[in-house]
Amino acid sequence: MVDLTLATKLSTSLNHFFDTNVLLRHANDDSGHEAQDIDKILRESVGPGKKRNIWISSVLLAELRPSNFVPGKFESVDDLGAYIRSVATVVTPDFATMMRVARLRDLKWCRPNSQAGEKARQMTLGDAIHIASAIWVKEVVGVKDLEFLTFDDGKSDSDELDPESKSLSLLRLEDYTDGMAGNADVRAAVMLRRIKPILSLQQSFV
Repeated sequence: MVDLTLATKLSTSLNHFFDTNVLLRHANDDSGHEAQDIDKILRESVGPGKKRNIWISSVLLAELRPSNFVPGKFESVDDLGAYIRSVATVVTPDFATMMRVARLRDLKWCRPNSQAGEKARQMTLGDAIHIASAIWVKEVVGVKDLEFLTFDDGKSDSDELDPESKSLSLLRLEDYTDGMAGNADVRAAVMLRRIKPILSLQQSFV
């Protein structure tokens, strides 16, 4: 097992990579306790007083299905898309990134003390693209303190997973790295800081 447990779950950086579920929950007014922190991050990513940087993967735009959108904060998916373009840098995965996506998807992630009959975990295509794209921003663009903001805890169902697998939690993927200590892609994913969009108290009151 890769013994690299994240020390804290609060945001301390000004550089963020957004998972689709964060922006969709924000648009649908379904962010719960994290709503104010998400608003603050987005406000501070634009304008003359800009303090933060946001990146997204271009796959996020393909995941904005109209049937999952609730008109309110934005009148339409097109309005949401235009807003996203105004606050975030869109990353389109290159060849090497997509090859990493394929390798991440092919892995079976297991806990070190799995119970009998417990299913292995697997990344969906969308999750793997988001994670690999964020790793690219961290490693190639050089944003060492990048935070991957997500609500994904492996609860979703997907037809693209192998029948014997369940969805992998992006927030807790380090708990499912049994036997993967020598895998460079796994290590990169574990070292990518993955947290819910919750600001530290210091950031919240600045």
